[in-house]
Amino acid sequence: MSLCPWPPRSTTAATPARSATAAATRLATAALALLAAVAGCGGPAGTGRATATQTAGVAAVTGSKAYTTAQLKDALLAKISGDRPAAAAEAGAYGKLPDVQTSKQSTKDVKVVPAKCADATVAGFNSAAFARAPAAVVTFRVGRDGVSEVLVSASSQLAKTALTNQLPAGCAHYQATIDGKTYSYAVRQSTVAGLADQARALNVKASGYAQVDVWSVVYRARGFVGAVTMVGPTASLRGVKTLAGQAYSHAEQSLS
Repeated sequence: MSLCPWPPRSTTAATPARSATAAATRLATAALALLAAVAGCGGPAGTGRATATQTAGVAAVTGSKAYTTAQLKDALLAKISGDRPAAAAEAGAYGKLPDVQTSKQSTKDVKVVPAKCADATVAGFNSAAFARAPAAVVTFRVGRDGVSEVLVSASSQLAKTALTNQLPAGCAHYQATIDGKTYSYAVRQSTVAGLADQARALNVKASGYAQVDVWSVVYRARGFVGAVTMVGPTASLRGVKTLAGQAYSHAEQSLS
């Protein structure tokens, strides 16, 4: 699909913008590999499904009710500004979702300088405990931007880990090299007030590439965490906050 920012190297020639976006992903996402999800680069929906035993296991470990993948999938946004999803929603164990697997594969050769910044700006789902948690993800194309939403079942304690990452000193600017080319990025984080129990915004922008502007909002709520990401030339903090608010309201109502 044309929105995919890093098509397989064997089938499509990389452009500077695609390479810049691919390099940004390593740092801009982890929640569902948000950019991969936005791009719709994953495999068929439904693979990697969390079993009832896995869901029960998460509940036992966390000491709280765990939502099933079916419940989370039903709680995703069905439309954005009248636009339906670009592809069928996916549901399963978070670490096995096709979009997550695709993103890991697509960005494994990205070299980040300073190296300490490689995990500094992930969206929040990098804890090993999230790998087996029930999750669901959906992607949209809205105008010239890609949009993704992910919901993950999580206890209160686990949900807090999604909001604990802070940008280390020296990582507000970094460089990433992919396919022998180096790109410069600027990163910023901010608190989002009035959304769910706690929320945080993240922006990763590539110097010289207007289309590589990534905005994410990660929030935690009762029994689940969510993230909404926008990537594209018109992505903005205001836009992603609005969508995150809509996503949270819909999920909260659906899961209550």
